[in-house]
Amino acid sequence: MNPTRRHPAAPGGARHPAALVDSQLRHLENVVRYLTRGRTTHSDEFDQRYWEQRIRALEQTHELIASQRDRIARLRHRLGVEAACDSPSRE
Repeated sequence: MNPTRRHPAAPGGARHPAALVDSQLRHLENVVRYLTRGRTTHSDEFDQRYWEQRIRALEQTHELIASQRDRIARLRHRLGVEAACDSPSRE
């Protein structure tokens, strides 16, 4: 499933307006918060690569404003922290 196909393609390869991305960002924030909260989930429920692809798709298909780029940076940080916690430690 392609997460960017909810909206019809922008004409001429242009990007979608920033107003269309807020609900998707809110969804990603909620899901990542849920999956990383308290580390109570099973590691197989957290697929960092999938969530990173979702974020990248938003960046590539929408004209983002500064506050949206900040939200994406926070999401990436949280994903990175979670990935670091899931990776086996080297001794």
